[in-house]
Amino acid sequence: MSKSIVLTVGNTDIEFIPTPAEYDEAQNTILQGDASSAAHNFLMSCVSEDSKDALREITSNNAGAATQIYGAVLKEYAPKLAISVKK
Repeated sequence: MSKSIVLTVGNTDIEFIPTPAEYDEAQNTILQGDASSAAHNFLMSCVSEDSKDALREITSNNAGAATQIYGAVLKEYAPKLAISVKK
């Protein structure tokens, strides 16, 4: 499942095209306790070439930007499911 996700960060549109492999890699990195690297690496691997420079500029000027953007991309890429246990 690969789909284009465009976020507007400030006044800048940034396009991401995440893949299942990139998602899995990020989740595995988080499970190893390195959430910051997971966010940065995931974003840099799935950002479109046209948006890469804008993403670099935003993340270099704001220490928490990668984590916030990562959360927004994941919310769109892997939305929560309504799950309940039937008794």
